[in-house]
Amino acid sequence: MALTVTAEELDALAKHIADVNEQTQGTLRQVGSTVDTLAGTWKGNAATAFGNLMTRFHEDATKVQEALMAIAEQISSSADVYARNEEEQQQSMTGITGRLSG
Repeated sequence: MALTVTAEELDALAKHIADVNEQTQGTLRQVGSTVDTLAGTWKGNAATAFGNLMTRFHEDATKVQEALMAIAEQISSSADVYARNEEEQQQSMTGITGRLSG
């Protein structure tokens, strides 16, 4: 099965991934704010356990954010390379056509 894609589609995908990442980070900030508000009034072992869980959650969320941004950057870079290759191929074909016609 062949995959057909354009540089513009790759660029749009990279931007979409970055947008989804930003939306996710906004949601995580809201959750963090709510948890911080509750943490001020919650005491005891359960609060400590939950705090530890939230710390791990934030660490994992940071890893996901970094991975999403790396993916978006790699796709964007691929789009640039793809566009350059397409341009080079077009120029090459134009040159060949010119030589054959002349």
